[in-house]
Amino acid sequence: MQVALEEIKIRKRVRRKNEDIEPLMDSMKRYGLFNPITINSRMVLVAGARRLEAAKRLGWRTINAVMLDDTDKITEL
Repeated sequence: MQVALEEIKIRKRVRRKNEDIEPLMDSMKRYGLFNPITINSRMVLVAGARRLEAAKRLGWRTINAVMLDDTDKITEL
């Protein structure tokens, strides 16, 4: 499913720095997004912070995402 970037909420992340975004941006620009990000039903990012950041820097308005029905506190960290 396609989700607007501005609708995705980002909570506290385990990996705080989005390092090496440039190579990822280059790959996404050339080939597209191979693996969708993961969000929960409240539009909170569960996995894919670097991919989301790369999409924002590339000027994308939407991104392909997989939505989980239920998440717990551990999954959201």
